[in-house]
Amino acid sequence: MNCMHAARWHGKRVPAAAVVLGAIVWMTNVFGTPGSAFAQAARRSVQGRVVNASDVPIRSAIVYLSDTRTMAVETYITQEDGAYSFEQLSPNDDYKLWAQAAGKKSQPKILSSFDDRPIFRVIIRIDTGK
Repeated sequence: MNCMHAARWHGKRVPAAAVVLGAIVWMTNVFGTPGSAFAQAARRSVQGRVVNASDVPIRSAIVYLSDTRTMAVETYITQEDGAYSFEQLSPNDDYKLWAQAAGKKSQPKILSSFDDRPIFRVIIRIDTGK
């Protein structure tokens, strides 16, 4: 179809380019932007527990997750079971994960964008000396 052709809408001539643009806008509103469903499905998460050297869960440990590209940091305070969780992580970014409790800090762990697992399960150990 030549872009110079026109369609009729309520008796008025509408350029074909306007019809195509309108269809694209309508499809975007109905179905989302191209690739948006894939991007949402491709999100990752990290979950696990914070434990001491004897594998006893640490309550009230602060877990840090840093996006190495944007330097944005999220935190999570563990409950009695030492569990933590971060959702909706970008599959295209690397993250640094560590925890702190009782004035002690764990070794950082790197979550790589090259690792295609949808869920990272990471046990973070902190030697609290107890």
